[in-house]
Amino acid sequence: MKQIFRLYCIYSIAALAVISIYYWFAYRSFVPAQVAGTAADPFTFMDTAQAERSRQYSMLRDILFFAGYAWEWGILLWLIASGAARQAVDRFANRFTSYIPQFTFYIAWLAAVTFVLSLPLKLISYGLSRNYGISTASFPVWAKDQAISLGLDFVMLLSVGAVVFFFIRRGGSWWFRLWLLSIPFLLFLMLIQPILIDPLFYRYEPLADTHLKQSILEMTEEAGIPTERIFQANYSEKTNAINAYVDGIGPSLRIVIWDTALQKLSEPEILVLTAHEMAHYVKHHLQWSAVGSIGGALVLLWAGAKIYNCIFRRYGSRLSLRQQGDWAALPLLLLLLSVLSFASTPIMSAVSRSSEAAADRYAYELTGRTEAAVTMYQKLALSSRGIMFPPALTYWFRYTHPSLGERIEEALHYEQTLR
Repeated sequence: MKQIFRLYCIYSIAALAVISIYYWFAYRSFVPAQVAGTAADPFTFMDTAQAERSRQYSMLRDILFFAGYAWEWGILLWLIASGAARQAVDRFANRFTSYIPQFTFYIAWLAAVTFVLSLPLKLISYGLSRNYGISTASFPVWAKDQAISLGLDFVMLLSVGAVVFFFIRRGGSWWFRLWLLSIPFLLFLMLIQPILIDPLFYRYEPLADTHLKQSILEMTEEAGIPTERIFQANYSEKTNAINAYVDGIGPSLRIVIWDTALQKLSEPEILVLTAHEMAHYVKHHLQWSAVGSIGGALVLLWAGAKIYNCIFRRYGSRLSLRQQGDWAALPLLLLLLSVLSFASTPIMSAVSRSSEAAADRYAYELTGRTEAAVTMYQKLALSSRGIMFPPALTYWFRYTHPSLGERIEEALHYEQTLR
């Protein structure tokens, strides 16, 4: 199995080299000729230095995105091929007589090892974001967030892992029983995300600007949205980027505006941004997203179980797996889940882009402020070092929204239809 790991390293390095070459050429011309001189042309609202930094940052982030997956898969494959996971399971089995401490310490070990081994790329990502003026978080603040994420990962891996192996060890269609249980679990996570998890990273409070709040309340009344669902959050302590989002489900569903947006956007621009998020509420996109997640979980669990069973039958003994429910197989299960999730990303992103485009159109209809929408998208590009028209590979895998250039073109087109 060590030979498989060596081959993986060779092929992944070769693949990343090809991807890097692709981006080197793809980003040499990042402004389509047909938009030159229009509002979608970055050179109409950026100087040459700003446009160049956006190009560099976007290219490096894209390469780092694919490198991150290759690195993650390499870590998980190494844990399996080297026998490290097997040795850890046996070590804790010899040290404790009860299954509970055995599994708990094994999960803690696995979470710690994967966290430490993934730190190099996380540090590179943090340094890149700081260097290009996106992140404003100091290293202690960044480290604190990483520690919180590690704790959450441990709790999630412990709880989910225990349930997964409980069903696997009972055989049969364990993947289907897992899927049935995943339905209330996914809904529960969506429910508690804005209440218990998000506040661990950011501070949420009602809108402080009374004049802006009144303007938003007029929109919420027209859209039929409860006024207590609008919040602002202190993202400026960690980023210069501008954003807003809708989160939660049912009683926890809320619209959150980053304070960076409140600081950098004009009131008409904020109203367009907020109206876009209101569209997700009005059009029940979060509920449909939950349905999509449940359907996607069914496909992933079914495909993952088929592949896992095949690998176990063919390579189980070589991997030192004593049964299908062997805890040492957890890195393999995580690897399969990650690969399948990555493979499904273009489909999920395309679905997301469709709903985001619909939310844009709703915002134009509700506010009638297409000119403000255009300037808002331009400011989004400036604050996030965003590229207006990304390469195809990036668009397929990384863009859950239409590109900023597309959104500007759509806003201009909508304005023309009103004339």
